[in-house]
Amino acid sequence: MSVILIVDDHHLIRTGVKNLLEGSFADMRVEGAETVATALSFLQRHTDVDLVLMDIKLPDASAMDGLTRLKQVHPATPVAMISGIEDNDVISAALSSGADGFVPKSADPQILVNAVSLILQGEIFLPRSFLKADRSDALQPSLPIQEIKLTDRQSDVLTLMCAGLSNKEIARKLDLSESTIKTHVSAILKELGTTSRTKAIAQANALGWPAV
Repeated sequence: MSVILIVDDHHLIRTGVKNLLEGSFADMRVEGAETVATALSFLQRHTDVDLVLMDIKLPDASAMDGLTRLKQVHPATPVAMISGIEDNDVISAALSSGADGFVPKSADPQILVNAVSLILQGEIFLPRSFLKADRSDALQPSLPIQEIKLTDRQSDVLTLMCAGLSNKEIARKLDLSESTIKTHVSAILKELGTTSRTKAIAQANALGWPAV
C-alpha cells in the first residue's frame, strides 16, 4: 500500500486530495497534516510514507522553508509542492531546494493523479508551462562530475533508482525493509550533494552510472 501525506492548513484541500487519490488508486492511504511541525512528527512516527504533498504557504513556514526543513530530516522521502502560485521562479526555487515535483492547485484533478503516479515511480512532475520555458538549468546535477563513492548495497540501490524503481519496489527487489532502503537513499543523496531524488538520478546519469 502506498502512503501519501498531504501537508496543507486548509481542511477542504486535505479532504479533497484524500478523496481524489484514495478514489483513484486501489491501494493507497492518504494522511493529513496542517503544519510542517505536524508533518515532521508524523514522519518520525511513520516510516512508510512514500510521498509528501506540501503547500508552500503554511502557518509555520513560508517560501521554501518548510521543504528545506523536511528534506533536512527526511532526504529520502519524495516531496512535491502543491501551490496556488504558478510562477516559474517559484518552481525553480522549489527544485533547487530539493522538491521532486510541483503541482499547481489550479490544475485539473487528473493532473494531480498523474503527478502522484509519476513521482511514486521515481520520476519528476512539473507544469507544462514550466517545461516549455528554458529551465533546463533547474534540473541539472548539483555537483560537478566526480567519482561516486558508495558501498556495494548503496550501488545496488542507486542502480535501481536510476531504473525508475520506488523505495518500496527497491525494498522488494533487494529483500530489505523500506526503512533500510530510505537509509541507503539518504546516504546516496548525501554523497551526491543533494536532497532531491531526481537530481541524484540526474547526477548519476551524468556520471554514466551504473559503471560497466
